[in-house]
Amino acid sequence: MSPRYRPGLTVALLIVVLVTTMGCSTSASTKREEATPTPIPPPPVPVKPMYTVQRGTVIDSLSFTGRVAPVIEEELFFREGGRAKRVYVERNDMVEAGTLLAELENDDLVRQLQQAEIQLETDQLNLQAALDAKQFSVDKARIDLEIKRLELAKKQQEAAANVGVIVAKANLDKAIAGPSETDLAIARDRIEQAKNSLWGAQNQRDAICGQDADSAACRGAQASVQNGELNVRIAELQYQELQKGSRPEDVAIAQANYQSAVLRQQQLLSDIEIMKQEIALAERELERLEEGSETNLEAAVGRSKLAVERLQAQLAATQIFSPIAGKVTSVSCYEGREVNAYSPVFVVADEAEIEVTAEPMSTQLQRLAEGMEASIILSAYPGKELPAEIIQLPYPYGGGGGATVEEADKLTHIAFDPQDLDLKPGDLVKVIVTIEQRDDVLWLPPAAIRTFAGRKFVEIDEDGTRKRVDVVLGIESAERVEIREGLEEGQTVVGQ
Repeated sequence: MSPRYRPGLTVALLIVVLVTTMGCSTSASTKREEATPTPIPPPPVPVKPMYTVQRGTVIDSLSFTGRVAPVIEEELFFREGGRAKRVYVERNDMVEAGTLLAELENDDLVRQLQQAEIQLETDQLNLQAALDAKQFSVDKARIDLEIKRLELAKKQQEAAANVGVIVAKANLDKAIAGPSETDLAIARDRIEQAKNSLWGAQNQRDAICGQDADSAACRGAQASVQNGELNVRIAELQYQELQKGSRPEDVAIAQANYQSAVLRQQQLLSDIEIMKQEIALAERELERLEEGSETNLEAAVGRSKLAVERLQAQLAATQIFSPIAGKVTSVSCYEGREVNAYSPVFVVADEAEIEVTAEPMSTQLQRLAEGMEASIILSAYPGKELPAEIIQLPYPYGGGGGATVEEADKLTHIAFDPQDLDLKPGDLVKVIVTIEQRDDVLWLPPAAIRTFAGRKFVEIDEDGTRKRVDVVLGIESAERVEIREGLEEGQTVVGQ
């Protein structure tokens, strides 16, 4: 090697040795650090909160959200599905009870109902005509029966009196016995009476005719005298006949009259028996008429009524009438569109009186009761709180329910006085119900209470020493728990 290259080689060798030495030193240092890692400090122990047993008020309450709603509100629906033919109202329209809101296509049902109503009217007219005819027959039979009873009573009176026989018998006895002394005396008196009348007529004639013998008055007076003379002659003849006594022909006539009277009495008694039978027959006929029924015609009317009622029900299922007077607050039925049965398409509300309706959870419903006082906070009036009362809970928690499952009321109804606030249906409210309130009692926050295997206890700090103490709890709320036994006011409790 040339002497001139030696200094450069020497420098290069020195550099290589230096670099090698530095690398070894660095590797050795790294190996020493991995072999002895730096220890990690433990995490700091968290400081547990401390609570002081205090005396105050503990309120057990629950809250839920509700909405302002009309007290009277009806969800309306069709009872069968179909295509809407006409919708007669719009949202916010005011309607009266019985207003037709909408109907499905039902033209064929309408025609069938009209035909059924005509048939029913015809059947009713036929039945009424038959009933009128029956009533006429009943009335006539009743009158005929009454006439027969009156005739029977009359004949019974005649038969009981027996006048004809009695008179005929008396005449017969008189004819046989002849005239009595009394009869003769009466006959003589009649002669004297006739003579006296004649004498009076003669005196009157003489007085009148003495003045004017040719006058009409005179002729009338002479006629009276002639009549008087005839009466005297008749009375004398009658007296002479009586003096002769009974004649055989008179006795025979009286005997015949008596026998005829007896026969008439017997015939009368026979007629009475016949009339009794006729009355009995008339009574049975009247009963038959009164009990008779127009079965076929009544059945026809019944069938027609059922047909009309069936078609009316079918037609009603295609129509919606408002059951109340109020405002149409919701409409989801449109002409020409299909509608499902029992799907609400109208809501009609009477907004004159409002309430709060809500749907609390079942766990809350179990703690509520109808008649409980509550308070409501209105979202439209922050900070405004109004008194209220739970008036109805859904079944089975209260008296709410419905005739059918579809009509069951699942809402909780809360009454309140809106005062002069401008509230509208749908406004949100917060309902707060105080279940129980205890004043001047010991309490702790719920976080201070520990539970293990059904045991309730707390940890207290006594001069730096922790001690577990069993406690008896009272009412609880989200922020406070009543301590009935186990602690005293002012004690310090270690939280969890």
